[in-house]
Amino acid sequence: MRKIFINTSIAIMILLTSCTSTEHPPTVTKPTIVQHQQEVEKSLLQDIYTYEFNQIEPQHQKFVDEWLQESHADHKKQQIYFLSLGTDDDPNDGYKYMYILGKGYRTFETAFMYSQDNEHTNTSDTTSNRETSRYLKDKGKGTLYVKGVKGEATDEVLLRLHYNPKYVSATGLVERFLK
Repeated sequence: MRKIFINTSIAIMILLTSCTSTEHPPTVTKPTIVQHQQEVEKSLLQDIYTYEFNQIEPQHQKFVDEWLQESHADHKKQQIYFLSLGTDDDPNDGYKYMYILGKGYRTFETAFMYSQDNEHTNTSDTTSNRETSRYLKDKGKGTLYVKGVKGEATDEVLLRLHYNPKYVSATGLVERFLK
């Protein structure tokens, strides 16, 4: 009888211990609408442009190394340098590359602004219409903007942009993004 009592006591203690565990079961969270939207936007933007810091494509190594040497020979403390590579005849599947070196900058931010119709102007102003059609003749494309974030004089960052000219009609450097 004593043996049955001990075994029963041990079984009850094990059962109580497992039921009163302080560990909570893992919770499964469903992706929110915002997370889903960000994932969709990220995959869509990859067709338009991608960027990486301090990376050089192997086929561009020679050109970029020479360009970096020239940029470093210029002893300006806070300067941004650009190198564009790739043409329609290039074996990059039609994509273009831009390398941006920021001396005195700690990072870069990018933004893509799409315009369904780049020719929105005041129709009564013929000079404005002519200027717009001359500079923004690519309907349904957008502009890829880059903004440098200033750092210490010794900071330096290299940004590689990879973009599709099917969607990107221009690139530009801006001082700040509007909120």
